[in-house]
Amino acid sequence: MVKIISDENEFNAVKHDWDSFIDANPFATVFLSHDWLSVWIKYFLRNKKGKKLFIIIEYGDNDGRIKAVAPFYAGRFFFFFKYLRFISDDYSDYLGILSTGKICNVLAEINSRLDLNFFDKNKIDIVYLKQVPEAIKEGIALFKQNAPNTFNALIKSSGDCYYVDLRDTSKEDKFITAEGYLRRFNSKQRYNILKRVKTAEENKVEYISRKALKGERHFEAGSYMEDFFNLHQKRWNKKGGKGVFYSGKIKAFFKSLFTVLYKNGTFHLSFLEYNGKLIAGAACFDFKNTRQVYLPGFDPEYSYLHPGIVLTYHNINEAILSGYKEFDFLKGSEDYKKRFLAIKRANYKIYLYKAKVIYMIFKLNLFLKNELFPKIKNIFHV
Repeated sequence: MVKIISDENEFNAVKHDWDSFIDANPFATVFLSHDWLSVWIKYFLRNKKGKKLFIIIEYGDNDGRIKAVAPFYAGRFFFFFKYLRFISDDYSDYLGILSTGKICNVLAEINSRLDLNFFDKNKIDIVYLKQVPEAIKEGIALFKQNAPNTFNALIKSSGDCYYVDLRDTSKEDKFITAEGYLRRFNSKQRYNILKRVKTAEENKVEYISRKALKGERHFEAGSYMEDFFNLHQKRWNKKGGKGVFYSGKIKAFFKSLFTVLYKNGTFHLSFLEYNGKLIAGAACFDFKNTRQVYLPGFDPEYSYLHPGIVLTYHNINEAILSGYKEFDFLKGSEDYKKRFLAIKRANYKIYLYKAKVIYMIFKLNLFLKNELFPKIKNIFHV
């Protein structure tokens, strides 16, 4: 049975079943958790005219358990046309349609809504999928192959992610030690990283996190949250950019999100402290035996201490000591990730549509909304 959830209260009512499904699915990410999606809905979808939830859930006929989920929301562009997009695709790095088997039933439901009938109020003109991993891309391609002439599927790159495999490839189901990880580097690479770490130690730079602090000093994310926001903004302001937390609404969203994830043990905040001052910070997620670096930040005034490299080194070491299988830098091809021998993981964006003219109109809408209008606002300081 396939059900469409279009109401926030309906979505909240399935939290227990959704959480159980996410816990059991090996491909699930924190970005598809009920906590993440519900906070985004609260800040960016609730009471938004022209937008509403369109979450597809497939239930098993025998046990009534969730078999597949597709967390969409529907919106309009150029007044008449309707799209489907993943919830929180603007702040997430891995999204997708999750299933215990094949995703064909969910795709069949989507296909039934892709309609060229202009007068059908239930139709969807285009489905825009961002941050799609390889497995979802292959599933859609397979469905298209087995159901030709139903819709067009255009697949493009959506920016690569980088990760470090913390498993010991020489021993099945074993994880590497800190020493084993360093042995992967050549002598020059290892020397350059350890030299920066040693310099920081000689200057009494301390690594701080909930797991690292012991004794009388306690770590509470709430008291450190504002420090992290400021560090992130300092880095971007120095580069002439706005940074993620440039608006009060976005800052409030992340504060609420990080608080919820901290309470359930997912959110991990870490810092470097120098002379009683926090000089670098990283917002990470510990989810399904993986640590993901979501947002870093540091004070450019202390760049001579290489805080980014040092903080990353400590975060990877902590992930190794925690027995995690992977350290994920998420999206972005910055050079420092490659210094830590990170491996590239492809991400995609997919457009599903029946008429090419709809695709062209939708692309024009994205250009106007994401590129032209923001530039005009910046010029005129609107």
